[in-house]
Amino acid sequence: MSKVHFLKTALKDYKVGALTPSSNFVVKQILKNLPHHSRACIVEYGAGDGVITKALLEHMPHDGTLVVIEMNPHFVALLKKIHDPRLQVIHGNVVKICKDLSDLKLPRIDAVVSGIPFSFLRSNERHLIASQTFENLSEHGRFILYQISPLMLPYLKRYFKKKVDLSLEVRNFPPYFIMVAEK
Repeated sequence: MSKVHFLKTALKDYKVGALTPSSNFVVKQILKNLPHHSRACIVEYGAGDGVITKALLEHMPHDGTLVVIEMNPHFVALLKKIHDPRLQVIHGNVVKICKDLSDLKLPRIDAVVSGIPFSFLRSNERHLIASQTFENLSEHGRFILYQISPLMLPYLKRYFKKKVDLSLEVRNFPPYFIMVAEK
């Protein structure tokens, strides 16, 4: 998807959290922070146009599973064009789906990657996503967020007591904070 087309989609839907697709530098940071012990089952909140989705698929085992959740119907249509048997696309609201992640019927979740705009959510919704993600991650699983603000940092620190790291990737427009929380 071109940057112009992405921008048009973002301008039509205020819930799209970015004005441009994530840069290769952001993608590399996300891939670098995936758990090394296992990448067999990953969930992506807010997959957008699939830039990160495609990179995740390239770095997953052949028998892995990637479940992506996206609200924007235009992006859902783009994601469904990615032909990979490991990919499951869900058109839905992350807040509602997080209420019971076990409904996804995954054996375990090794990592969750999220680009959803948490600034658009209420505090109780942020708590719900952080707590339910923590509860459903496998041991040593990671919750990786890329955001324009470190707003989620206190929520992550509340639930992920083992380790929460914060970095800034300036080679993106706009720059993204990368937060990595380990269970």
